[in-house]
Parts: sequence; structure tokens; C-alpha cells
Amino acid sequence: MFFERKTIDVRNDCSISRYSRSNSETSKPEMLKFNSNKIHYVTKKLGRMSYFWKDGNSYRKTKNDAFSMKQSLLILLFFMLLLPETKAQDKIITTANDTIECHILSVGPERISYEQKTSGNQFTGKSIPVAEVLQYFRAGKSAGNTGFYRPKTNRQEPERRYLFSLQGGLSHSFSDFDGYRSTLTAAGVPASEADDYISKLKNGYHLNAGFHYLLTTFMGLGAEYSFTQSASEGEFLISGDGGMNVPVYANANIHEKLYTHFTGPSVLFQQFAGRRQKIKISETLSPGIALFRGESRGNEYQIYWGNNDHYEGQPPYYYDQANSLTTGKTFGAKGGVSLEYCFTPQLSAGVAANFIWAKLHKVSVKGLNYNEEDQELDKALSVSHLDYGFSVRYNF
Repeated sequence: MFFERKTIDVRNDCSISRYSRSNSETSKPEMLKFNSNKIHYVTKKLGRMSYFWKDGNSYRKTKNDAFSMKQSLLILLFFMLLLPETKAQDKIITTANDTIECHILSVGPERISYEQKTSGNQFTGKSIPVAEVLQYFRAGKSAGNTGFYRPKTNRQEPERRYLFSLQGGLSHSFSDFDGYRSTLTAAGVPASEADDYISKLKNGYHLNAGFHYLLTTFMGLGAEYSFTQSASEGEFLISGDGGMNVPVYANANIHEKLYTHFTGPSVLFQQFAGRRQKIKISETLSPGIALFRGESRGNEYQIYWGNNDHYEGQPPYYYDQANSLTTGKTFGAKGGVSLEYCFTPQLSAGVAANFIWAKLHKVSVKGLNYNEEDQELDKALSVSHLDYGFSVRYNF
């Protein structure tokens, strides 16, 4: 069916009825009243009908146009319902520079809880430690000029409060062995051999263990234990007293071990450096008790007197065991520092150094034929030492 547009003249108020027919089909005319000289109108065409004034403005729309408007309103309503799904998302930027797009549910002193859409209308709840967050942004909430702000982590409650530390490596003693060296050289031991023997006594290994309860991410209280050991062994040919102007040389075998134990309460401080906070610097301070133990095993070249009180000529000699034990305890102090890399929020490893200060004013000496308790020393014996090596810390 086809209809055409026509223009008619109208005089005064009148009612008109005009239509055209095509393809032998008849269209039912529309009846309108107009108060104008001319009117443009279009009859039904492709199932729609409109009337126009002579200036081209629409006079009325049909019910088909109303239906089209309803469709537009429904589409608009549909997109309005989708607005909650397309709103701006929150963002979390981690210390590894990864961005998590999500909806932040809550921000606590230890963790940030959030949810992410997985598929369809399903959401998964997750959380991330604050220590691993560099910045976070909550849409629709002001947080300064940029909308980003970094949560404060200093002096906050830690996520894991218990910290176990293990350190090990080499140790260097600051004990004074000058008098002992002079005794060896006076007995005929070459200076190079005496120096090598003393060097082994001054350098050994250490093992340190600590356990702390973290009050904050910055500070913790606990206890520490440190153990050091050094040992030296030598076999020397020394001159003896043969009498009758006959030179006598004896074989002297000496084996010594020195032990130092230290234990006491400890205060730990730790800081995180770097943008990712992967570098951790830790310091410890500990007053305590230092225990010293020195073990000496060897032989002595002695004259055999038997029932005689003197000999005419060369007296008989023999080798006898000469073992002794020296012990002592005193107040001491320990300080340490470590530089570690955090492989995970729980595990870190690196290098460490500790210094233990202690001086003995009294010692107890026990031998085969003598035993002296708490002997006062004319000069205090230093048992201070420097420990250095590796460090491993684990939070749980």
C-alpha cells in the first residue's frame, strides 16, 4: 500500500477528509479540524501516520510512535540497572607494583579485605597484608589531591607476632694471649708456630638463636642465646733441664678448647627499606650472663723421683698427663645488627654481625693435683668477641 503527501487549501474552519488510493486498495481517511489557510498532511504510509503544519512542525504522532518511545524508555531503564556493575572500581597497588582492581570491603591495621568478580554474578572474597600494600584507592572517597594515600605501617600491630632468629658463622676473640705467646717462645717454640697456635685460639665459629614477641612491626621483646668455640692443637719440641751440661729436648703436645656462652633478655628493632619493603634491617640489644670454659689437654716432661730425694748424675724423666679446666662467669652485654632480604612476608635471610662484651675478674682452675675456686685475677681476662656470618628469621 502506498500513500502520497498533498497540500490543500482551507477556508475558515472546516473539516476535511483527503486520501489517495494506490494498487486498488483503500485507506481510511483521518478527520481533523484546522484553522489555517493551508495544511500539509501525509496519510498512512508504511503503517505510520503523521500530520504536519505548513512550517514543518509535527502536530501529532500515532500510537506506533508511542510504542517506539516505550521501547526507548525500556532500553534506558535497562542501562540504568547496569550502572552498579559498571561503576568505577577500587584499586590496590602492591609493593611489587601489581594493580588489583576490586571492591574494597574494609581496611584494618593488618589486612585489607576486598572482593573480586569471578564470573557471572559470583564474587570471591580475599585479603592482603597491609605490609604488602604500597597504595590503595577507594572510588568515590576523597583521599587528598590524587585520591591515593599510603597506609601507615610504622608501629602498627604485626600480622604475625612471633619471630625466630638463627645466626651462624665465624667468631674472633679479643682475649689477650701475649703472655701465653711469650711462654711458648721462651720454651723454644718458634715465633711463627706460636703465632699460628694463638691465632687458632682467637678465631673460631659461633651460633646464635633468638626468640622475640613483636609488640609492633617495629619492636619486639624476647631472649637470645649465643655460643662460640675455638680450638687449637700443637706439637712442639721444647728444651728441658738435663743437668751435667747435657742438652735435653722434650716433645710437648698441647690441645686447648675455649667455649663462651651468653644468654639474656633481648630487645629487637626492625625497619623496612626500599619501595617494595623487601630489605629489612634489624638491631638487637641484650644484657646477660657470660660463661667461660677453657679446657687444656697435654703432657709434661717430668723427673721421676720415686723414693729418692736426689740423684747423682742424670735423673730419669717421663711424660705425664697435664690436663686442666678453667671456668668463670661474669656480666656481659650483646649488640647485633643484620641486613636481610625478605623472600616472603614470613621468611628473610641475609648477613649479620654481633659483638659480645665481657670480662672475667675471677676464675676457678682445676687440675690433677690442685683445685682453686674463684681465684682473683690481677688483670681482668677479656672474653669479648665479634661474631659475623649469615642470618635467617622466620615469622609465625
